[in-house]
Amino acid sequence: MKTIYGQSHRTHRTVRLFLMLMLVGILTALIAGLPQIWAANKHLITIEEANQAHDYAMQYVENEVAYLYGGRQSVEAYLAALADGKVPGQDIGADASAVVVNAYRNVIPNIRFFFDQSQKTLVADATSSVIANYNSVPISQDELVPGDLIFFKDASGNINGIAIFSEIKGEVIHFITASANQGKVVRTNAYFHGAFWTNSFAGYGRLQYAIAE
Repeated sequence: MKTIYGQSHRTHRTVRLFLMLMLVGILTALIAGLPQIWAANKHLITIEEANQAHDYAMQYVENEVAYLYGGRQSVEAYLAALADGKVPGQDIGADASAVVVNAYRNVIPNIRFFFDQSQKTLVADATSSVIANYNSVPISQDELVPGDLIFFKDASGNINGIAIFSEIKGEVIHFITASANQGKVVRTNAYFHGAFWTNSFAGYGRLQYAIAE
């Protein structure tokens, strides 16, 4: 009986150890797989998609969509509200990040944005700083294509503005943005050696994003 009990005890202990090792292995595999799961849902905008986003952003310009701080309307929503008698710049409009978000949403309807550095929280909308910090890949001036992003900063170095790149002609860069000074979305430009560009330019980026599951 002693021998049988000892063998049974050792068998149970071996089984428990085996199950524990299996559990540890499964958990390790799951944890190791998490970054791959998130990475699989991270996409980089193609040149064609960037060009399409640029074309949509131009519709903001052509329809003279009003600037509105915090305004998030698409071109279609703006025009519909305008027809209903809403007041541009007061009731309806768009700010700079809304132009970018809606331009790319027009190309990728189920687009989502990473909310923070963990890149685990996805949101349907994003500010200029969220796009700059968590949803763009830095690129050089030579890599720019229409639809890529330009970021601007305040005196403290914080991102406070965004634009959609159009083209470069000589020493002048052209881009689309919602302008508080002009009161509408415009295609404007800046001189590379001018005070505005020297003090406000923060970098170029190409959008990276996620897809809603």
